[in-house]
Amino acid sequence: FPVTIKVCFLLCCCSEPLYSISHDSILQGFNIERISIQQTGMKVLGTWALTNILAGGIASSQTQGESSAFWQMNMGWNVVNASIAGFGYFTQSIPTDLAGTLSEQHSIETLLAVNAGLDIAYILGGLYLREKAKSSEQTDRLRGFGNSIIIQGAFLLLFDTALYAVNAHHGKELHTLLQSVSISSNSIGLTIPF
Repeated sequence: FPVTIKVCFLLCCCSEPLYSISHDSILQGFNIERISIQQTGMKVLGTWALTNILAGGIASSQTQGESSAFWQMNMGWNVVNASIAGFGYFTQSIPTDLAGTLSEQHSIETLLAVNAGLDIAYILGGLYLREKAKSSEQTDRLRGFGNSIIIQGAFLLLFDTALYAVNAHHGKELHTLLQSVSISSNSIGLTIPF
């Protein structure tokens, strides 16, 4: 009988730290992977942006008319992309609890879905500028800007859609974790398969 009490006491004392360590390490691992995905995405966006800025700077000074306008818009558009990439790369945070992790995962998926919608709007805006160029005195400029915006919007649509797919796939791991959590009126449990 005294041995049983000691074993129960020992198990009770050890179960909380074991639960916390396992739970925390699972969430931390999930969040580290999420941040790695975001930082890889920001590297891709930053590389695209810097390449367009450099090419735009060189090509716009060596061309005229529609081509020059195209490269100028590429350069200007990607100054914004470079800023977003830098900000997105360096401002990642690791939540320490399940609610924060869920919130971060939901936020990134929502942001990418909204961005994909905006990307379609950019493409349509570029098409509008090309159409408007037909009846404008600034035909070359509007056509060049329109072509640039279509290409930039198409890249961003591909980028945001791919990043959304990777994040959604990674988010399924969180849903699997949530399925292993059980809640009753007086306790919360986590089942960790080995």
